[in-house]
Amino acid sequence: MSLFHNIKWLSFSQVVKVACQLLGLVIFARFLTPKDIGVMSLTMIVVSFVNILRDMGSSAAIIQKEEIDDKLISSVFILNTMMGFTLAIIFYCLSYYISHFYKLEALEYTIKLITITFVLNSITSVHLAILERKSQFKTVALTEIISSICALTIGVYFAVNGYGVYSLVFQTLAFSFLTSISFCFFSGWKITLTFDLDKIKSIFKFSSNLVLFNFVNYFSRNSDEMIIGRFFTAAILGEYSLAYRVMLFPVQNMRSVLTRSLYPILSRLQTSSNEAVEVYLKSIKVIAMIVPPIMLGLSAVSNEFVILIFGSQWLLLSKLLVWLSIVGALQAIVSTTGAVFMSRGKTDLLLYISIFNSVLQVGSFIVGGFYNIEVLVKLYLLANIMMFFPNMMLAMRLLGGRFIDLMLCIYKPILCAVLMFGLVKFTGIYLKSLNISLLAVFIIKILLIIVIYISLLLLTNPKLYHVVKRKLLILSILK
Repeated sequence: MSLFHNIKWLSFSQVVKVACQLLGLVIFARFLTPKDIGVMSLTMIVVSFVNILRDMGSSAAIIQKEEIDDKLISSVFILNTMMGFTLAIIFYCLSYYISHFYKLEALEYTIKLITITFVLNSITSVHLAILERKSQFKTVALTEIISSICALTIGVYFAVNGYGVYSLVFQTLAFSFLTSISFCFFSGWKITLTFDLDKIKSIFKFSSNLVLFNFVNYFSRNSDEMIIGRFFTAAILGEYSLAYRVMLFPVQNMRSVLTRSLYPILSRLQTSSNEAVEVYLKSIKVIAMIVPPIMLGLSAVSNEFVILIFGSQWLLLSKLLVWLSIVGALQAIVSTTGAVFMSRGKTDLLLYISIFNSVLQVGSFIVGGFYNIEVLVKLYLLANIMMFFPNMMLAMRLLGGRFIDLMLCIYKPILCAVLMFGLVKFTGIYLKSLNISLLAVFIIKILLIIVIYISLLLLTNPKLYHVVKRKLLILSILK
C-alpha cells in the first residue's frame, strides 16, 4: 500500500477522533472540576508507563522485520499476554501507595479500574501490529472511529450524571475494550500457543533498545505532570493538563497519522535512500504547512478561546496555551524522527538521542518547579528549541539526505505562520479598544488567521498558487 493510502485512512480516523476529543474536552470541562482532570492525568501517567513495558517493543519489531513467521508472532503474543497480566496485578497492588504519595484518595480507585486495559491492550498488540504491517489502515481507521464515538458517548453519559473523574475512566475502558475485540477479529491471525525463545532473541536487540528509548521518553514526557502533581495543587495540574491536551491535538494527531503511515513505508525502503528522503520530506512539508499556523493561531486567540469554550474558571489555561502552542509546532516536526530511526533498525541511536532530549526537558521541569507553572512552561519551550536541530540533523543523515534540504522544505510555511501571528496579535490590540463582544473578537481573529496565512502561503509558493488557480478554474468551468 502507498503512503497516501495509509495517510488517507488514518487522517479520516484522526479527524473523527479529534472531533470526539474536542467535544469531550468541552463537555468534560463543563461537568468536571480541574481536580478531576488532574486525577485522571495522573492515572494516565501510569497507563503510559505500562504501555512501554506491556509488549517490550516486540510489536514494533513485527512491523520492522522483513520476514516473519507464525512462530515469531505466537511467541510475541504469549510474551505480551504474560506481561499484561503481570503489570495489571503489580499496579493494582501499588495503587494505594501511588495515591498516598500524591495525597489523592480517588487516584487509588481510578488506577485499579484502569488496570483492565493493561490486559486487553497486551493481548491485542500483536493483532494491531499485523494489521499495520500489512498497511490495512482502512480497517484500523474504521475500528478506531466507531470505538471513539461509542467511548465518548459512554463517557459523556457518566459525566452528565455526576460520576466525576470515573466518567473519564469508563471512556478509556470502553475504547480499549471495543478496539481489542475488533483488532482480534480483523487481523486474520488465529491465536496459537507456540513459544520459541530463539524467536524472541532474534528481535531482542531491536526491541530492547526501543523499550529503553520508550522508558527514557516516558519520564521525559511525564515528568512535568509528576512534578506539578507533587509540588503544586491538583487544580493547577488540571489546568496544565487541559492546556497540554489542547496543544497536543494537532501534534498528536499529525504524529499518529504520519508516524504510523511512515514507519511501514520507510521500513520497506531501507535499500532506497533517495525515495525514502523524498517521502520523508513530503511528510515534513505537510506538517509544516498545517501545524505551525494552527498552533500559532491558537496562541493568538488563546484568551478568547478558553473563555468561550471552557469557561472563566480556566483562566490560567489561556496563559499556558500561549507558550505550549509553540512547543506543539516544534514537537509536530521532531516527533517524526522516531519513524526514521526505527525503520532503519537504529533503536540504539534513538535511545541516545532520547536521553539527550530527556535531560533538556526534565531539567526544564525541575528548574521550573522551584518557581511557578508559567516559568516551567517557558523553560519547556526553550528545551524544545534546543532539541529541534540535533534531532532533525540525525534523522536526515540516517536517511541519506541533507539538513539544508529539510530547512528549505519548511522555512516558507513557518515564516508565513510567524508573520500571520504577528499581524493577528497587532490587530488584537486595536480590537480591544473597540466596544465589541468577546465572541466578535474571536470570530474576527479566526477569519484573519485563515485569510492572512493562506494569502501569504500562496504568495510565497508560486507553484501552489498556480495549482489552486487551475483547480478553481476547472471547478468554475464544470459549474
